[in-house]
Amino acid sequence: MEKDNKKYEIGFLAKNEGFKDELAKILTNFGAEISESGAMSRIKLAYPIKKEASAFFSYIYFSGQPEIVEKISDNLKLNSEILRHIIIKAPAVRQTIQAPVKRMRRPMVSEKPVEKAEIRKPKPQAALSNEALEKKLEEILK
Repeated sequence: MEKDNKKYEIGFLAKNEGFKDELAKILTNFGAEISESGAMSRIKLAYPIKKEASAFFSYIYFSGQPEIVEKISDNLKLNSEILRHIIIKAPAVRQTIQAPVKRMRRPMVSEKPVEKAEIRKPKPQAALSNEALEKKLEEILK
């Protein structure tokens, strides 16, 4: 039956910091295997959720049968300690986020003095008379 286990991630906002251990117990009670979890961090909410202005955020990666996901979600909806939660299928390959590397910018102004470009105008050609123009046209049309 373990072949049918799928990987999931649960992200949640809780009222207090100790809820992570309680959530781990809930997951194991439903038969899920916890593989990794993130640290709890206190965040300020953009808007109040259940009259709370701040909450503790964390995530847990776990694997289990697809049927338990709905049961876990229903259990968490009834728990007064959790403000919000979301359960998603874990991405196949997780990449660690690296800090962006600062690059040196080139100066906008060149250090070399700019040489003035010489503008070359085409030399005017001698104007053709009507007779010479007609001869040229006959040559072209032949």
